[in-house]
Amino acid sequence: MPRHYHRPIRGVLIALGISAVSAFAQTSPDPASAAAATTAAAAQPERQKQAIDALSSMGRYLRSLSRFDVTATSATDAVLDSGQTVAFLHETDLKVERPNRLRVDITGSRSPKGLIYDGRTFTIFNTVEGYYSKNPAPATIDLLVRELSTTYNIDTPLADLFYWGDGKVDDNTLTSALFIGLERVDTRWCNHYAYQQDGADWELWIQSGTRQLPCRMEIVDTTQDARPRHVVTYHWKLNPEFPASTFTFRPAANAKAIELKPATRTPYEESE
Repeated sequence: MPRHYHRPIRGVLIALGISAVSAFAQTSPDPASAAAATTAAAAQPERQKQAIDALSSMGRYLRSLSRFDVTATSATDAVLDSGQTVAFLHETDLKVERPNRLRVDITGSRSPKGLIYDGRTFTIFNTVEGYYSKNPAPATIDLLVRELSTTYNIDTPLADLFYWGDGKVDDNTLTSALFIGLERVDTRWCNHYAYQQDGADWELWIQSGTRQLPCRMEIVDTTQDARPRHVVTYHWKLNPEFPASTFTFRPAANAKAIELKPATRTPYEESE
């Protein structure tokens, strides 16, 4: 979804393509023509309506949630100068109370940091380095996500998941969309989908049933020879009770307030 890149696995795509044309090959009187058709069909990216609709349906369900807590454990590859690929682990905890309360805490291989929004101000903080920046904020979470992106070039963690099918993501960017099958992700049964778009292959597992929650996502950057991967697993709590202090920032006694300056270039300018 996501300003993140997404796509499927080519081997799976080819296998499905060959399977799809096998019946045609059996009825064709010309073996050479059948072989050519099989090859052409296997090479043609497929956009299954079921797989595309799953993204919109998930987005609608997530936007219907008024209060939730999602923990995402992830491993993100980085390519060293030597060419070796190493993974950095971190955990993101996102607490949301719509329409105007949000808290993000990120821990792992780098300094713990986060974002707190109370409907009037948003605060970005780094607990290890001891700084924070408190700023005026718009009236809703959706407006905050947009302002952070367009003004400060800051992507709100996990935000992209909520915009599929809401006019903020163009499904036409998907060159391929496939339903792979029903699989287990830890204790959950999830529908496995695979997608392709320019620059990335990605897969998404969505919980089956009425609670269409993302269970797992894998993204491969196909612009690099090393094909670095980002893998994340989601765990959800719906309708939790949040103490009032959850969305209140209280700096440590030695914390230093700093100014958050607007970005000199927007994400859209950087992509040109």
